[in-house]
Amino acid sequence: MFTLKLYDRKGIELKMGDIVKVSDGRNIKFYSEVKYLESEKAIAPFHTFTFHSFERVDKVPDNAVLQPTEQRYRIWYVVGLEPDENAKDFDHYLMRWRECERLLGKNVFNIEIYEPQPTLY
Repeated sequence: MFTLKLYDRKGIELKMGDIVKVSDGRNIKFYSEVKYLESEKAIAPFHTFTFHSFERVDKVPDNAVLQPTEQRYRIWYVVGLEPDENAKDFDHYLMRWRECERLLGKNVFNIEIYEPQPTLY
C-alpha cells in the first residue's frame, strides 16, 4: 500500500472535489473537478496528460459553462480563452509523467481506492 498525493503547479496539495484550472501551455481552456473515476481506475483530470499544467482555484469563473454531457465528473469550458500568463514557468510540470507513460505503454497502471483492514494480533 502507498499514499498518492497530487499537487498543482504551485505546490498546493489537491484533494478530491477540488477545482483546478487547466492550461494547455498558452490558454486556460477549462476547469475541472478532481475526482476518482472508479470505473476507469483513474483520477480526473489526471487520467489524461495532454495538458500543460493544473492550478487549484477557489471557484469557477462566471464565463465558464458546465459541460452537460460529461456524467463522470464536473468540467467547465471557458467562454473566451483566458491567456496563461505564467505557462512558461511550468514548462516541465507534466513532462515526467508523459515520458513515463510513453515508456511504460498504455494502460499499465490502475488506481484503486480501498480502506485498509485493521491488523489483528
